[in-house]
Amino acid sequence: MGIQERVFELLEEITMVEEISVYDELAADLGLDSLGMISLLVALEDTFHIELDESDMDPLALQTVEDIVQLMEKYMEEET
Repeated sequence: MGIQERVFELLEEITMVEEISVYDELAADLGLDSLGMISLLVALEDTFHIELDESDMDPLALQTVEDIVQLMEKYMEEET
């Protein structure tokens, strides 16, 4: 399973939204509030076996599903 698919799966579990798109906005389209965002970040760390830098957890920088996918791709590239 690829990074994008894993991110979609996590978002579906957290938001209960079945149709996720990279263009979806986390708050406006998926209804993620600050608590949901924390849940997502913790789930990302657990799923991808990483520890996010505090600078990468800025909710203003993470607005869309694509932002989350790109962040995970960055971390996965760093591991190789």
